[in-house]
Parts: sequence; structure tokens; C-alpha cells
Amino acid sequence: MWRIRIDTSTPKLALEVRDSDLLLAHFCTLDLAEFRLNKLAVNPSKAWWQGLEDAQHNLVFLHGYGDRKTGQHKGVTALAAEGGEVQWQLDEMAFYGLASDGMLVYRADAPDQPLTLVNPKTGNTLRDGISQQTAASLVADFSQTRYTNWEYPVMYKDGEPYFEEVCNFIADQSGEKPVVALEYAELSNNIVISYYEEGAVGNLDNFVVVYDLQGNLHLKVKLGSGLSGIGSDTFFIFNLQLYLLRDKHILQVYRLLA
Repeated sequence: MWRIRIDTSTPKLALEVRDSDLLLAHFCTLDLAEFRLNKLAVNPSKAWWQGLEDAQHNLVFLHGYGDRKTGQHKGVTALAAEGGEVQWQLDEMAFYGLASDGMLVYRADAPDQPLTLVNPKTGNTLRDGISQQTAASLVADFSQTRYTNWEYPVMYKDGEPYFEEVCNFIADQSGEKPVVALEYAELSNNIVISYYEEGAVGNLDNFVVVYDLQGNLHLKVKLGSGLSGIGSDTFFIFNLQLYLLRDKHILQVYRLLA
């Protein structure tokens, strides 16, 4: 699993799965009401040179590459979230972000120039000449509304005050000693922590634990072992459901206490 985005209007997850050995990429959507997986019909020979940008309005938005050496994004393609049929394309533009009244894009060959607002369902231009500052505000404002029921963890690294505080909590509860970094999210009835322990040969093992506010352990899952470094966004929470990615290819979902 390479990248996950959520369509909060549906809701669905959009998934980008890559195999670097075979140079293959696949794109899927997962219906969060029925947990039904839909593979999108993207040409396998072209899919490796595409990537997932975002998902909304029952559409999945992919980017291409203007410069494959630097990874510069170029092109926006909107696919139907069910079957993957192409709804529209903007070959010379690049994705900037979603706003409440449209999608912001910019010319891939002129990233410092004003942006354009397009209709995310059709790709038609709604407004030109949007400043960088205004574009950033529009995306930030919509994100606050869009992700009301969505929770990402906050990362704390070794040496930061909250890292030591959470480490002490885990040590008191389980006797284990987290290292390097951890990710933390606190809800009304749950505390979710992703942390690392030193493995047998100096590498890292990654665990996620869920406690209630009284310190009782309700879940412990090993996400990965033998890791050479840490990751970010190792879990997320949407509508009180905890989403975990185990061993980079197994998506597990748990219902949290309301």
C-alpha cells in the first residue's frame, strides 16, 4: 500500500498499491459502508507513471509526471470511483487542492503563477487568477469542514516533552520502553498510540495500542517488524473506526468505544 486518501462525501477510501519490483501500480476504492473493494480500470502500462492525489465527489483524482527524474506532478485525471472510467483530464495542469466550491489547479510549467478553480466533477474552469495565499486559505478552510470526523495522529520524537510523557504512560501500563518516535491521538473515550521498540538485531518493531481513559488496554497490534526507520500516519480514525495498515499490505479496521 503506497497511499490512501478518503472521499468524505461518500465515504470511500481511495488506495494506491505499488510493486516496485515489477513496476506495477493499481488503484482501488473501498466502500466504507459495505467494505466492498473496487479495482479501477487503469491501463497497467501507464499506471506506474500515475499517482493518487485525492478523492471526493465519488471521483478519484490521479496525477501524471512532467519530469520523472524529479517527480514533478503534471496532469490531472478524474476517474469514476466505481469502475475507473475517465471523467475528464487536464493535461497541462497540476493538482493543488480541494476547496468547498471546486478544485484548485495550476500550470505545471508555471507553479509560481496564480491558480485556477475548476469544477471537480467536469474539469471546467470556474475562476482564474487566484493568488497563492488565497488558494492556501481556501484549501485549509475546506479541510477543517471536510475532515470533521477524521483524526490523524500527532507525531512526537525522542527529546520532545510529550514523547517522554507518553513513554512514561506506556512504561507504567505495560513495562515497555518506546524509542525514537511515537504517534498519539486522544478521543473522548480512547487513547491510540503507535510506537516503536528495538528489535533483536537493532531494527525496530512498530505497535499500535488502544487504551481507555482509565488506562485499561483494549487492543495491541503489531504493524511491522524488522523496520529500518519510522513511518508517519501509521493509523487514522474516521467516524470512530480505527484504520491500521499491517505489514504494508493488510488493512484492518476496528470500532472504537463511543
